[in-house]
Amino acid sequence: MIVELIDHIHRRLTDITEDGFLGSQDEIDLTSFRLLHIGEAAHKLSADIKARHPALPWAAIYQMRNVISHDYPAIIPWRIWDTASSKLDELRAMCRTELDKLAE
Repeated sequence: MIVELIDHIHRRLTDITEDGFLGSQDEIDLTSFRLLHIGEAAHKLSADIKARHPALPWAAIYQMRNVISHDYPAIIPWRIWDTASSKLDELRAMCRTELDKLAE
């Protein structure tokens, strides 16, 4: 689920600039929604998986989810852009690694 959500975010951001994103409440809302679900799914990952990947900011991932979910007016659009455009690759790679292990 996390990989799929990240792929959807990357697909949407392929054809939009930062200014275009920040000027579109629909894009901000859609990306925020997907980040919320990524945070929820990441929170549910096992402690073993998280321990194998201590470099990932697990608390920050869930904190962003909480802000989006419970304090929507506190969302800062440029932080959504920054997270979506530059901070998801490591999480995606970790998920792919873990999924590949399951397939072995």
